[in-house]
Amino acid sequence: MPFRIATSHYHVGHIIPAMVAKEMTYFEEEGLDDYEVVTGGLVPAIVERVALRRAMKEKGIDIVADPKPSSVFTLRGQGEDIYIVGCWRNQHDFQFLGARGLKGLKDLKGKRIGVRDYWAIDHAVMRVYLGRQGIDPEKDVTWLRGAHFHLAREVAADSLRKGMADCVPVPPSTVPGLLAEGYPLLLDTRQLYPNGMPVRVIATTRRVLEEKSEALEAYLRATIRAYWFIMDEEKNRGYINALNRRLRRQSPDEEEQKLGYLEGSSSATVLPLDGAPSIEGLQSMLAEAKEMGDVRPDFSLEDVLKLDPVRRAYETLRRKEDLASALKRAQELFHNSRRPLLSTASQEKSAER
Repeated sequence: MPFRIATSHYHVGHIIPAMVAKEMTYFEEEGLDDYEVVTGGLVPAIVERVALRRAMKEKGIDIVADPKPSSVFTLRGQGEDIYIVGCWRNQHDFQFLGARGLKGLKDLKGKRIGVRDYWAIDHAVMRVYLGRQGIDPEKDVTWLRGAHFHLAREVAADSLRKGMADCVPVPPSTVPGLLAEGYPLLLDTRQLYPNGMPVRVIATTRRVLEEKSEALEAYLRATIRAYWFIMDEEKNRGYINALNRRLRRQSPDEEEQKLGYLEGSSSATVLPLDGAPSIEGLQSMLAEAKEMGDVRPDFSLEDVLKLDPVRRAYETLRRKEDLASALKRAQELFHNSRRPLLSTASQEKSAER
């Protein structure tokens, strides 16, 4: 049975690292010869916290490269066999801006809020902060969804200008212009998560951890190398864009077919250099999950984190002489990005060297 790699979500950008590792032969170079990359996503985002583990079991999936940590917290808290073993997006900067005349989050009661998908990152974050203002996110606001509210697309700013919603998430590049036009800033993730916001993690099962540990570490090594490749946008942009277009043509989803670029902020800011999540960021997200009643109060990160494999994977790559130049390039890009975000373990190791 091959080692089966999938994404929870249908979004094309989520499978890019695995496809890079496949097409650049990183999987084979790291010792993973018998594997399969399953595209298309496993479950709709709205039911991830309920159905992800069942979908993994029924479809024989060994590793899921992109679930939200809150979903893994919820499933693990219910006793499901699922653990966080790495990270994809360790940060995803975006801001929620509102219609002219709004003063703060309290003014959103009775208003329309645009998000890409229900239970996507933008939706999940806003739910928490509405609740802190005494606004019931299920009853007191109207949620609108669609690709035109995509938090990484500049078209989101146009949706606000056109009055399609009263509040939308927008990428940082559009904020100065919108502020100058009188649209107020209501929520800023850069301020809320100063130590990292690991919005997408890598998850697997105890069976894989115990019975397929070599395959797991080979997968993680190849994935980290794929991150380094993607980070070097100047050198590899042409290939990445071509891969992205090719995968989008194959997507059955009309919205995905129309998106013409890789989602997210600068890769050097978003991707974890060492493949591991920000522990501080996960702690913040776990606290929010408890606050929303999604996880029991006594649940801890120790119940769900299994990061020894990814730490060994990074250490192995760091010691390979033939990868020294690739690592050095990735480190330069990473540390020169707008806000470098290393996992706690990596920070400690960097301080020691």
